Amino acid sequence: MLNASREDARADGSYFDSYGGVGIHREMIADETRTGAYLAAIEAHADELRGKVVLDVGCGTGILAMFAARAGARKVYAVEASGVAKHARRIVKDNGLDGVVEVIRGRMEDIGEDEIVEKVDCVLSEWMGYALLFESMLPSVIDARDRFMKPGGLVLPNVATIHVAALSDMKRYDDAVGFWDDVYGFDFSSLAARTRRDWSDDPPVSTVPRERVVSDAAEVARIDCATVRFEDLFEPTDGAFELVMVNGLVLWFDVDFYGHASLSTSPMKPKTHWYQTILMFERPHALTRGDRIVGALSTAPGAKPGTKARPPSFLAPTGPRATASARRRAPFLEGSLSRRALPLSPPATPRFRSRRASLSARLSTPLRF
Repeated sequence: MLNASREDARADGSYFDSYGGVGIHREMIADETRTGAYLAAIEAHADELRGKVVLDVGCGTGILAMFAARAGARKVYAVEASGVAKHARRIVKDNGLDGVVEVIRGRMEDIGEDEIVEKVDCVLSEWMGYALLFESMLPSVIDARDRFMKPGGLVLPNVATIHVAALSDMKRYDDAVGFWDDVYGFDFSSLAARTRRDWSDDPPVSTVPRERVVSDAAEVARIDCATVRFEDLFEPTDGAFELVMVNGLVLWFDVDFYGHASLSTSPMKPKTHWYQTILMFERPHALTRGDRIVGALSTAPGAKPGTKARPPSFLAPTGPRATASARRRAPFLEGSLSRRALPLSPPATPRFRSRRASLSARLSTPLRF
């Protein structure tokens, strides 16, 4: 069954328009780590999905919705705000699944009970952005879950975590900043400061060679997708973040599907289309025994679904900094990690003092240099 009655103009917007082309969807589908993890998760839950109703939030070309249909779902509502929805409808029909998968074009928040006419057993979505939250799909998933999912339903993925480790990459720094010292015999070094500011406004996203990661990874946030609330994503927490001085931080995320499948964007794992997000300090600082960087790591989705998120940042009140400006209210995650410098003999693992138990943000692994 196809729903083509919604006015396409209602879903317009630069964010959704960026997903209207085919190229970005090819890149995502071709990411075997991503697509394979979702396929494995859906197949692992086939018994729970058979004969049930699924809601795919941000279905794109419909690949996940069709996975669910092939796994035996009785009905799949596939919601997509961008213009690629028309291609999804054609693909669904070409594969003989239009009797199961209904593609609805529109923002999830605009979809009413006249279009999704029953409660669903599973909310499925590939909502993750760079550094997990640098994309505004999680609020849409929360909306879908709260309005349409039956109590105790499945949310795929069910857990998402953010990880951070220290980065030592002087070549990256020298290529970006040192470039301006001599440009065909001219001194352009005045642009070096602007280059460093640009790192804060638009953190680089690229593959980080594993040898550039100079510490163990620390889990700095955990989201339970079945219980997290929209307001939790902007809830400040107490604490500071400390680690031995280096010239940047590298961020990545993992998601889990009830233990049946997982997806990691770690630099230690195969490359994905999310790569890693790099927070470069404005200037490099030598790794010195006893030296520390004190500050707060913060990131959040856009204030409204479909709006661009504020980039992740690391705020250091003193010493090195990797953020454009101080924040009075650091959103979502701002946790504490206290470690001695070399050699490490860590005390008991500290926890983020979040006011929302549903976030359960904590540090699981000591940073080890």
